[in-house]
Amino acid sequence: MKTSTQSTKRLVSTLVLSGIAFFSSGLLIQQFTGQTLTVLIDRSYCPSAKWQPLADEYTRLYQRHQRQQTTLQTVVLFSDLSQMVLDNPPAPETIRTLETYGQSSAAKQSALQRAYPDATLLSCQSSL
Repeated sequence: MKTSTQSTKRLVSTLVLSGIAFFSSGLLIQQFTGQTLTVLIDRSYCPSAKWQPLADEYTRLYQRHQRQQTTLQTVVLFSDLSQMVLDNPPAPETIRTLETYGQSSAAKQSALQRAYPDATLLSCQSSL
């Protein structure tokens, strides 16, 4: 009888420890596989025909965020006249319907790229 009780305790201990290890492994994998992105969006004046591919690229990034393949940590909208930092990524439709204004500012873009060195830049001024 002691042998049966000891075997049962070992089995239960093994199952509990295996479950904990499996759960911990899953959390570690989830935490380190997703890429965290900052997106810089140059909203200086851009014709609609050029803005739509930019909006499509943002939509692709946003969909990856929704599927938890990446994390859109920060979205920065900028032009020579203003800058807005968004901690919650806007819906693709918001980006698609943004009005563009002002002129492209290489100085502002460079400053933002220094502040966010690993950021993804979406700009009409550069090819996507």
